[in-house]
Parts: sequence; C-alpha cells; structure tokens
Amino acid sequence: MSAPSSAAAPLPSAPPSAEAPAAPGAPTGHPRGLYVLFFTEMWERFSYYGMRALLVLYLLNYLQFQPEDSSAVYKWYTSLVYLTPLLGGFIADRFLGLRASIITGAVLMAIGHFLMAFEPLPFFYTALAFLIAGNGFFKPNISTLVGKLYRPGDPRRDGAFTIFYMGINIGAFLAPVVCGWLRQHMGPTPGMGFHYGFAAAGVGMVIGLLVFLFGQKQVLRDLEAAGNLSQAAPQPRSGGARPATAEEPGEALPGAAGLGGAISRGLPYLLVVIAVVVPARFIYLAATGQASWTNVIMPVALAIIGAWMGLTLRTIRGASRDKSTVIFLLFGAAVLFWMAYEQAGNALTVWAEYNTRKAVLGVELSAEYYQAAPAIFIIIFAPLIAILWTAMARRGREVTSAAKMLAAIVFIGLADVVMVFAATAEDATLTRVPLASVPREIRLEALNAGRFSYDPETQELSVRGVLAPFAVTNALKPTVDPAYLAQVEALEKASETAAPEHPVTFQFQSLPQGYTFPLTGPQGERLVTRWDEEPRAVTLVAELNPLAKSRLVGAGAQPEWRQAITSLAEESKAARVSGFWLLLSYLLAVFGELCISPVGLSMVTKLAPARFASLFMGVFMLSAAVAQYVGGSIGQLWGKLVPTSYFAIFVYTSLAGAVVLLLLQRPIRKLMHEVK
Repeated sequence: MSAPSSAAAPLPSAPPSAEAPAAPGAPTGHPRGLYVLFFTEMWERFSYYGMRALLVLYLLNYLQFQPEDSSAVYKWYTSLVYLTPLLGGFIADRFLGLRASIITGAVLMAIGHFLMAFEPLPFFYTALAFLIAGNGFFKPNISTLVGKLYRPGDPRRDGAFTIFYMGINIGAFLAPVVCGWLRQHMGPTPGMGFHYGFAAAGVGMVIGLLVFLFGQKQVLRDLEAAGNLSQAAPQPRSGGARPATAEEPGEALPGAAGLGGAISRGLPYLLVVIAVVVPARFIYLAATGQASWTNVIMPVALAIIGAWMGLTLRTIRGASRDKSTVIFLLFGAAVLFWMAYEQAGNALTVWAEYNTRKAVLGVELSAEYYQAAPAIFIIIFAPLIAILWTAMARRGREVTSAAKMLAAIVFIGLADVVMVFAATAEDATLTRVPLASVPREIRLEALNAGRFSYDPETQELSVRGVLAPFAVTNALKPTVDPAYLAQVEALEKASETAAPEHPVTFQFQSLPQGYTFPLTGPQGERLVTRWDEEPRAVTLVAELNPLAKSRLVGAGAQPEWRQAITSLAEESKAARVSGFWLLLSYLLAVFGELCISPVGLSMVTKLAPARFASLFMGVFMLSAAVAQYVGGSIGQLWGKLVPTSYFAIFVYTSLAGAVVLLLLQRPIRKLMHEVK
C-alpha cells in the first residue's frame, strides 16, 4: 500500500518459464529469513498506517487546527519520513550495515509512537522527530535486506518481494481498523480516543522489533547462504569490503545511443543545474516577502541531494549509468502518482470524516476504516494482476515497466475524476437558515472557500455542500470580542497547573452580552468542574484542552450569528455523499498502484550498481518525499478551494504526466538494456 516504500514492491511480471532455469539441487522454497522480514515489516507498517490514519483527524478534531495548519504538519512529517531513508541508506552502506540500521530505526520509531500517546504539544512534535529519524534507518534497509537473501539472478526474488508486499498490506489493513476502533470507542468521549490509537501503533512497532530481534540469527544464516552476509553488518576497515569506487561489470558495457544515450549523458548536468535554479527561485521569493522562509528549507535540501546524485551519476559509466538513469527518470513519474495517491492520509481522510455518509450498506464506517480499503483491494487484486502480467508475457506481449508506469498515472487520474464527480454532487446541495443580517466583521467570500451566500431580501444565510467543524470555528472567530479572547488565553495559561488536589479558579473580568458559559464541549465532554454565574468564575481540576478552548471561543461569538452557523453546520450534513464514491476512487488508485509496483523496489535492486544499492533505494523513496511535500502543500488549499477544484488539480497533473511518459517510453526501454 501507498508510497514506494511499500507499493513499489513488485508483482511477478514474467512467467516462471521465462526465468533462468534453476540449477540442479537449487532451492525452490523461500528462506525462513524472508518470513522474519515479512512479519517485521507487517508490524512496522501497522504502526505507520495506524498513526497516519489518526494524524490529520487528531490535528483537526482534537488540537483544533485549521486544514492549512494540519496539512503543513502532515506534509513536513510525511515528506521527512521519506526523505530520511536516503541518509539512512547511505549510513547503512558505509557504516552501520543493514541489521544494525534496522534495529536502530525500530527502537527510535517505537519511542516515537509511545510519545504520541501523551497530550502536550512538545511530546507530539518530539514524537514526530523520533518517527522521522527511525524511519530513515529502517525503511530502505529492510527492503534491501529482502533482496540480499537471494543470489544475483535467483528466480525466487520477485516472488519474495510479492510475499513481502502482502505483509505490508496486511499491516496497512489492520492498522486503520484497530486504531480507528480505539479512537471511536476508547477515551473520555466517543471519537476522542486518539491517544489509545497512538499507543496501539507503538505496540505494533515493538512487536515488529521483537520479531526481528528473535529472528535475526535466521536472517543472518540466510544471508550467509546467499553470499551476502558482509552487507548486513559493518566490516573492519582492513577487511575486504568492496570500495565505494570499485567498477562494476555493467560499466564495461557500452551505453545506449540515440535519445536515450543523450538523456543518460545529460541528466547529471541537468540535476546540478536544477539544484542551483530551484532554490535560487525560492530564496528570491522569501527575500522579497512573497513567501515564508520555511518554504526554502525543503527545496534547498532536495537541491543538495539532486546535486549529490548528479555528481554520483558522473562516477558511473556505460550501461550501468544508463540503468541508474532510469531510476531518476521514473522518479518524476512516481512523484506525480504518489502526490495524488497519498491524499488518502490527508484530504481524502477529511472528505471521509466530514463529507461522506458514515453508513455503507448498513455498516457504520469511520474515516479511518476507509483508509483500510486500499489494502483490502490490493490483497484481492494483486494476485489477479500478477496472473494478467504472466499471461501476457507467455503470449509474447509482456508489458514494459514504462507502460505500467503510464497505466498507473492514468488510473490515478481516473480516481480523481471520480472524486470530482463526488464533490460536484456534494456541492449541489444548498442549505438555508434565517438570519437578520451578516455581522459587519464577516466577509462571506473569504470563508469556507466562498461557499457561503446571503440573500438580504429573504434574510437567509445559505451554504453549498457540508459546513465542516473547522469552517464553523473559522466563521465564528471574527465576531468574538478581542478582550474576551484574551481572557480565554489567560484561562488556558492559568489551567496549566490545575489538578484535582489543587484546583484553579479563574474569574472573567467581562463577558459578551447574553453570554452563556458552555458547560460541555462539542463531543459532550464536561469542560469545567464548576461555573459560578455571579462572580463569573470557573474552577478547573485539569489543563484546558484544545476542544474545550475551541468551545469557549465559539461561546463568545455574536449570538445570532453563532446560532445561524451552528444550525447550518448541523443541517448541511444532508449534503454528505455516498461512501461508494470514495471506495471507487480508492479502487482505481489501487489499480494504478498495482501497475507502478513492478517498477519499484525490485527495479532498484536490479538497476542500481551494487555499491549504491541502499543509496539508490533511498533515492527512489525520495520520490515519495517530494510527492508528500508537494501534495501536502496543495493540501493547505483545502477549505480555500471548493472540493471540485481541489480534486481537479490532480486530474490535470496526472494528464500532463501521462503525456510526458508516453513520449519517453522508447528511450526508457533502451536505457534499461536487458532488464525487464
């Protein structure tokens, strides 16, 4: 499931008869170490997808972020999760070795997941840092370790990645269901058990770590049998490890001619040029005040990596450079695919939570459960797609890697076409409530992507589609007296030391006219221990949480406006559309994933020079880092663009990518030489 770290694991693309015949006495089954890695990765993916299923909902529903802010956190977290494997692969290649890197990464991620179970924001951001660092050590190296269980040319390798791929998707299926159920049914109120879900993700990571620790001896034995034991652990400096500059057999073979050869020769220089031009543009925008300086960080980081890769490609010669070039060419197409596909954890989760009817065929589905759908579809359809590729190969019509990538982009574009239709249906519902006048502080066109309207003749406020809770907060806040807001901020600070043994009493100096103190929060939770009307004092025995603060802020809004907005929010739920739209979109996206999978992890292990195996694995995963960052940046437009326009962005990017990839298919085939 999603992102090259998992989805790129291949499905068999050729029939057994097309493989090199097994030598007499050659093993036909898989080494036991594969199943150790299978369960290790399954539980690691359980932890990742469990946390991802909850992240955006936690930011929106519990921490009361706006979509722009939640998408910013999501893009930084997910992009760095896929950026750090580049460094982790490099450290594993040169210093730690694969085994030590996997253990280090698993320990760091387990710590991060358990830190997520604590509420204060410093714990939250520290947890994300541990998860990011741990993933960098873990992801590229366990995938590389799967390939190292087999000797070069072993026909069992593709089957091994298919088994590994199934483990990933079993974890990806279980995680949203388990963590989503805990969110819905545990905690102080229904739907607020986020920290139980985060803790469950931590338990999953610990199980994965224990599986690897107890099974590592078997993995080492299998690596030794394959002649690859030296790459699982660091070697003494005086040992016989292969120098980083050693030439490989493929470098003695001539490179491709024609357009493919020109691309192979020119790409290193192009990467260096891009590494100069792109960050210069972002630095200029920041220096002139047109963008934030934080927007410079990722372009500069990626530019440095791009220049590094350009110089690295210059050290590779002949056919080996051609093959390495393919990894970078497909990198761009992968970015477009994952940029759209990974909306599942962000915009599509928001859509499932607020814009989709919960009942499907009489079954109540929370937003997290929808995230389990892609994994189910993969488990169902992956064997069928594998059979299709095999059948076509037997008939001499084997589908090339470039063609599969093209099909993937077409499918992801169709998935977003489905979402455009769903959003059009949602936007067609108009909800109206009476309102004498719109407060002078309110600019309707600037709220809720411009989906509000007011008719002064009928004195009705209306909204198209669903009015989500974050849009309600955004609409109420402009009418709140700044003096009252300052008191809520003071109350929040005073509550930091509140506890049952020493309650804190806070007295409001002034309150808006007609003010009613909210004794309960939006989820029915009790906000305070006691409210005394006459002295206007509140007594707390715990720190004011973000939900309670949000309800307090809303209580200070203009009464008529607050009543109209809250009524609209409740009645506009009728605009929610069927969950079948989302399921159909996920199904088409999965068909795309199953097309892109054969050119993923196995492709890198076949094309990359051995001395850069883990490094280039990290580079290919970098496509997901770029995709997550760009896709998350687009996600910051949610709530500012109407959903139809939002999903249309990915339709257009997929169409453009399909056209370019169609033109590059023949050069890519030549650059891959004998690799299929």
